[in-house]
Amino acid sequence: MAENEVLKIFDENYQQIGTATRQTAHAKGLWHETFHCWFYTINKEDVIIYFQKRSSLKKDFPNQLDITAAGHLLEEETVLDGFREVKEELGIEVSADMAEFLGVFPVEIDLGTFIDNEFTNVYLVRKEIILENFDLQEEEVESLFPVSLTTLKQLFNGSLSEAVLTGYRQHKNRQEIVKERFSKNDFCANAQSYYDHLIDSFEKILENQTRTID
Repeated sequence: MAENEVLKIFDENYQQIGTATRQTAHAKGLWHETFHCWFYTINKEDVIIYFQKRSSLKKDFPNQLDITAAGHLLEEETVLDGFREVKEELGIEVSADMAEFLGVFPVEIDLGTFIDNEFTNVYLVRKEIILENFDLQEEEVESLFPVSLTTLKQLFNGSLSEAVLTGYRQHKNRQEIVKERFSKNDFCANAQSYYDHLIDSFEKILENQTRTID
């Protein structure tokens, strides 16, 4: 059971100080580490970022838009072992040499009975996701939605209250194109500083891409 998984526990300087179950870490707000992998593509004018929509069966943040693939790192795992999450959740093989390491972002979320203090190890993979080239872990992930950087910024700065997104849903191994309406509140509750850092990183990627083309 996921809540009984044993995680490494850290101090605020990312130095390991022990271990604890996932349930205890979230109940007491103990610092632990996670793996985040964002898939993205670039067209002529924008960055397209892939979000997963979490399954309605998830205990935490059901039906919310979240990182393309992510997970907690267990006691015996290294950060690079996190790439197993991509295969498990999306059915896509990704190795570390295909990814760019963006850095470690500390995230603090306090929802009262759920206190999530994470050192998130963030990776980027430039890869388009289309129908039939993925296989979702349906008890974890319901669908995938590509979101343009422009739309993401507008939702988060309040200039756009909601957006209709076109994505890919998988149910009983059958995939289909779907359209759904989302607002900022439909995005998983990562810290605002996390999204700010992510958006800034993608802005720099787009700027470098544009400069290279010019």
